[in-house]
Amino acid sequence: MNTRITRREFVAGVACAGAACAAIAGKLTAQETDAAKNENLVAPCGLYCGACTAIRAGSGAKKSPMGNMTCDGCLGGGQLTAHASQCAIRECAINKSKTRRCSECPEFPCSLITDFNNDGVPHHAEVLENLRQLQTMGITDWTKHEENRWRCSKCQTMLSWYDAECPDCKNSRSDKLFPLGKPFGKPKVTAKS
Repeated sequence: MNTRITRREFVAGVACAGAACAAIAGKLTAQETDAAKNENLVAPCGLYCGACTAIRAGSGAKKSPMGNMTCDGCLGGGQLTAHASQCAIRECAINKSKTRRCSECPEFPCSLITDFNNDGVPHHAEVLENLRQLQTMGITDWTKHEENRWRCSKCQTMLSWYDAECPDCKNSRSDKLFPLGKPFGKPKVTAKS
């Protein structure tokens, strides 16, 4: 029997097998395994990939307005969208030996991340603040914070960056999220801020 699996299925299987082996060896609890998986949803730039439309579509949560585009997250180890696979910030972090995210980089904030923050894309306007929060909160607490922030306050469904309302219960978007319909969620931030 010749069974073919997708790259996504392979990566997910390997990740689960590794986590299971560690859990069996008593090194990781189920909660720690979930936390490690969720931490891969924190992009090098400080975006929370768990709220990305392509990630949400890949999880089966909703159909992506971008068609069949799905992604496993910038650090997920699997399928990437075209823009994620060609991202200069992701490449910079990957090519630095002890840096996985900009928040860990001694050059933070650099012009690359500051320009990204100020490029006019609403969800990008959060990255400098997100990276500073990552530095103070730590990856585990920040990931939990973002996961909670991007949940519907009424039914707990995960939202994506540009959902105006919950796709399940139609509850309005939280004011804890960046505002829609404006070029920037907050004023431009400079590298010196």
